[in-house]
Amino acid sequence: MFYMDQKCFACGKENPIGLKLRFELDEEGRSITTYMPPHEFQGFSKILHGGIICTLLDEAMAWAMLLHGYLGATASIKVRFRKPIPTGQEVKVTGEVLDKGPRSWTLASYIVNEHGQVLAEAEGAFAVLSETPPEKPVCE
Repeated sequence: MFYMDQKCFACGKENPIGLKLRFELDEEGRSITTYMPPHEFQGFSKILHGGIICTLLDEAMAWAMLLHGYLGATASIKVRFRKPIPTGQEVKVTGEVLDKGPRSWTLASYIVNEHGQVLAEAEGAFAVLSETPPEKPVCE
């Protein structure tokens, strides 16, 4: 039912208009990536569109699950926009597992600037779909 065809808007390397995000685990078991928002994704002038911010936060949580060996689907997400995110300036996106249940996980994610200020954050519930098969890499 769910498989990766490299066309995911957030992480698919074969999506010509996608974000092409690449997450890895840090030493604390969190998913992390950096992202330079292009001006084409602005809402207000030179400010990243809220929909793209939500996508970054959602994807960080999804990858926190994936990098721990589980495929999940977003059941709910609550986003808090703290400060405008400028386009053209690199940000760090992080996702972390807060709680693991047999059928759902609770995760959190946040976006910080170069000074470590939290610009946006989210908490989400993800339905556990399956363990990820080791022989089928996801978005590599």
